[in-house]
Amino acid sequence: MSIITIVTGEIDAGKTRHLHERGSRSGTAAWLSVKSFPGYDLLTLPGGRRIPLARPTGTDAPRGWFPFRRFFFNPAAFAAAESCWAAFEGSPPKELILDEVGPLELEGRGFAPLLRIFLTAGSDLTVSVRPSLLEVVPDYFGFSPDRIIRL
Repeated sequence: MSIITIVTGEIDAGKTRHLHERGSRSGTAAWLSVKSFPGYDLLTLPGGRRIPLARPTGTDAPRGWFPFRRFFFNPAAFAAAESCWAAFEGSPPKELILDEVGPLELEGRGFAPLLRIFLTAGSDLTVSVRPSLLEVVPDYFGFSPDRIIRL
């Protein structure tokens, strides 16, 4: 039986840092949204591959990226996240980590398809969620967290 954990906290509370430490353990795979000037990159562990993920809408939109709220998002980052998962097909890691599930995923976009796969993988799962979405995310994706870690 898998354990589902939510890590929550406001912006800059240390959610990604906490998940990076967990994601560095053996038997764990992590998809992290790490700060990168001037936005965020996707960091996959193991391997440490970094892919531009989001940039503020006040900057020029990179070609092929789509706007959502305050950011432009890179569809190639989400595709790369799914292809990283495909490398585990048949033998998923003991723990999966996804940082972060937010408004984009609540529209069925971004990491939403990957999270749906993770929920059926049989691995322990840890996701980060902002406090304002703490009840909405589990309801939308149809799960009940076993633990909540507040930072």
